[in-house]
Amino acid sequence: MKRIVMILGGKGGTGKTAFTRLLLDVLHTNNIHYLGYDADTENPELFEYYQNFGSGVQLLNFIEVAEAKRFFTEIKADSPDVVVVDMPGASGNKTREIINKFGLFKIAGDLGYRVSLVTVLNLGYSVITSLKAMLEFCGNQADYVVVKNLCWDKGLGFQRWDNSKTRVAISELNGIEIELPELEYSTFDMLIEKGLPFSAATEENGFPFGDYLLVSGFLDQAKPELEKAAVYLGLHQPVTNQAVVSQSLSASAADINKSTDNNKSAVSQSLSVDNGKSVVSQSSAADINKSAVSQSSSAEVNQAVSSTSRSASTANKSEVTETKARRGRKKADE
Repeated sequence: MKRIVMILGGKGGTGKTAFTRLLLDVLHTNNIHYLGYDADTENPELFEYYQNFGSGVQLLNFIEVAEAKRFFTEIKADSPDVVVVDMPGASGNKTREIINKFGLFKIAGDLGYRVSLVTVLNLGYSVITSLKAMLEFCGNQADYVVVKNLCWDKGLGFQRWDNSKTRVAISELNGIEIELPELEYSTFDMLIEKGLPFSAATEENGFPFGDYLLVSGFLDQAKPELEKAAVYLGLHQPVTNQAVVSQSLSASAADINKSTDNNKSAVSQSLSVDNGKSVVSQSSAADINKSAVSQSSSAEVNQAVSSTSRSASTANKSEVTETKARRGRKKADE
């Protein structure tokens, strides 16, 4: 299922824009079709970062009805795999009002999307309170990702979050926790000054080799964390109907070929059997002919022997008669 990913934060900086930049970088690198919106119109850092990159990130005042209309219209027209919205801080009440007014969850489902709410934590209470309010409003209509921004963790950990009832409630709804690695401040500031995404931090774009290495290390640590919530973040592309049809057609073609091969084999075997029968038949006929010839030859031999015997018998009779005649003449002479 496709995703609408809304990235939230409480009052003060939490690092939600840094996380949004990271997510957009990975989506772009993976060639996933996305739309990106910077809804923090008072401090549009995300929009400014991506102007030189040509990513198509747009400004969007989501909490205004006219702008929200444009948001839904563009999603329906473009039908991206992922929609990423960097929401303004502490805008929970207005955000819930727009969600309710437009029926976000219903229209998202009708368009083939599932909503994911991403909350980036700092060490304060306010962001947990904001997440609790969104959780009570949205319930199981959305999926939840909680990001621990390690730049705030100076050995103190996220004890307030870890011990909160909100964390338990998120877990019961199959929410996922991940970590955002820390990036050296001077390197991060350089990215901001140049208005470039993480993936563009190269020597060709004026980054010293040391800063390039730090950004590369940051990405290497961050990507496995994103993978933990890949489904909720839209990093796994959905299977399109065309792909399903293609697979089905391929399977059908394979079945047809298999059936054809089986038929050919059956015909071949049948022909082999018939040929075998024919050979046997011909062999039997030959044997019969040989037998007939043999019998015929035997008859002819027997006939010849009988004829010879009769001739010999006749000759013997003639000789006996002649002998008797000579004896008769001899007696007459005497």
